[in-house]
Amino acid sequence: MRHLKPRAATAVSVVVLPLLVGCGGGGADNGGSVSVDRLVTLSEEVGKDGADTCPLPYDAADAVDEAGLGEGIEPGAAGAEVDEPVATAQGGRTSDPQSPWAGKAGAWITCSYHVGGEDLDIHTAGTEAGNAINLLLPTAQSAAGMSSDEMKTYYEKADKAKPGEPVPSQSGNVVTVRLDSGGKGDVALLLTVGEDHKSKLKPEQVLELARTFATQVK
Repeated sequence: MRHLKPRAATAVSVVVLPLLVGCGGGGADNGGSVSVDRLVTLSEEVGKDGADTCPLPYDAADAVDEAGLGEGIEPGAAGAEVDEPVATAQGGRTSDPQSPWAGKAGAWITCSYHVGGEDLDIHTAGTEAGNAINLLLPTAQSAAGMSSDEMKTYYEKADKAKPGEPVPSQSGNVVTVRLDSGGKGDVALLLTVGEDHKSKLKPEQVLELARTFATQVK
């Protein structure tokens, strides 16, 4: 693998909401299944410098076909430098009290693509203790341009959804899907597309992309 320059990453920021302790564990309907331990192992393989391929089995070309986009998808952010990684990760197992992952195994892996000149990021996060939807919420809020009230409403919908059930934002460019974690901890996927809180893609296309990605992960 070539030497990779890490993309700027936002540290995990946990938003404390009333439903923080609620977790989905198993019994995925149409979604994929991946354990927290598996995510932690993959994040450690990605490392601090990132990787030039996504460590999770997302088939981006198939997802684009399923969504009927009619155009190709390429790895990496739009306009990214040659040595910029496709995948970045944070988390793992640590006792550092300053780390958001302290005292609990967890990981967050982001795989970046671009389609039609727009960035498309698949965030997959898992935690042994707590709520994966809650971990992903600040990123969802930023990408969709949600107000505090909108964020709370979105969180409640996403947290109540069954594994495999996609939950879109009002903006249409953000979708969250809880995944089957195998009965231990909590795992979820967040898809963000475009910029400035919108995408050129139709909301139903973004929804279908998220639905397909969620069935692929394992």
